[in-house]
Amino acid sequence: MIASQAANAQPAGLTALGRVQSAAGVMSIGTAATGTVKAVLVHEGSRIRAGDILVSLSCEPLEAEAQSRDAQLRSAQAVLDRVRHGPRVEEIAVAEAVVGYSFARAEEAEKTYERTQALREGVSVTTARILETLRDARVYAAQLGEAKAKLALLRAGSREEDIREAQSRRDDAAAQLAAARARLEQCIVRAPADGVVLDVFANPGEFMSLAVPASLLNLVPDASLQIRAEVDARDIARLCEGQAATGTAEAAPGATLRARVESISPMISARTIFAPGADTRSPDVARILLALDDRPTNLPIGALVALTFAPCAAKTPAN
Repeated sequence: MIASQAANAQPAGLTALGRVQSAAGVMSIGTAATGTVKAVLVHEGSRIRAGDILVSLSCEPLEAEAQSRDAQLRSAQAVLDRVRHGPRVEEIAVAEAVVGYSFARAEEAEKTYERTQALREGVSVTTARILETLRDARVYAAQLGEAKAKLALLRAGSREEDIREAQSRRDDAAAQLAAARARLEQCIVRAPADGVVLDVFANPGEFMSLAVPASLLNLVPDASLQIRAEVDARDIARLCEGQAATGTAEAAPGATLRARVESISPMISARTIFAPGADTRSPDVARILLALDDRPTNLPIGALVALTFAPCAAKTPAN
């Protein structure tokens, strides 16, 4: 009789309602570019892989900029190659020919001046003619010196400062091209992780602006599942971390869910999960998080779960 009364005095099994959620939460996918939606390549429920294209935007100005930057890079690279390689063999050959031609003219001018000096000034040749031949000799000698200097300059090749300047211009052009391509890549929205598309908000032809950020779609990444449950505030003393629980969900008929308590919120909150027959429950609840031991293949995110908790080991009455 006493044992029966003691048994009847035991509290009823602890139960609660919860909903299934992804441990990684829901990702809201947007875009860092401004443009018109060109194509939406997924729909609600689409299974995607990381890197898959979800949405593409039409960004013609960015495409034109990338092409212009690419042309500038090719031009800067050509200048750098020319400076690095220095003068061509043909250019040096032309300079050598100019030196030879200038040497011949300078030599002929010098001989003409010497012959003119040998004549009797004022009788056989005028003073003006002597000065003229002297001028020609000096001019052609100077031209010869200039030709030799140009040939030496060609043979010396490009200066190190010129090479560094050309390389700096090439690197700057490459950086600007990389930046333009990065901006253009933002017109293609890719999946950041494997998962399932939850909602799609974007439509082809819709204008997206950075001035008014908007979500294109919601993605539930592949991750372990959790159950976020609400337990009556008056039953919080019957909860403990690691506590085992079993549950059922109408969305997964025939499946028994096995879970364990991972965390217990230190705050009392208002109830947000309701079900038929829950009117008698307390409006104040403690929110807890449970980890599923395994994931039924047919268990969707957001499914309502009815949980039954096993007693905490430390609180099991002694025999």
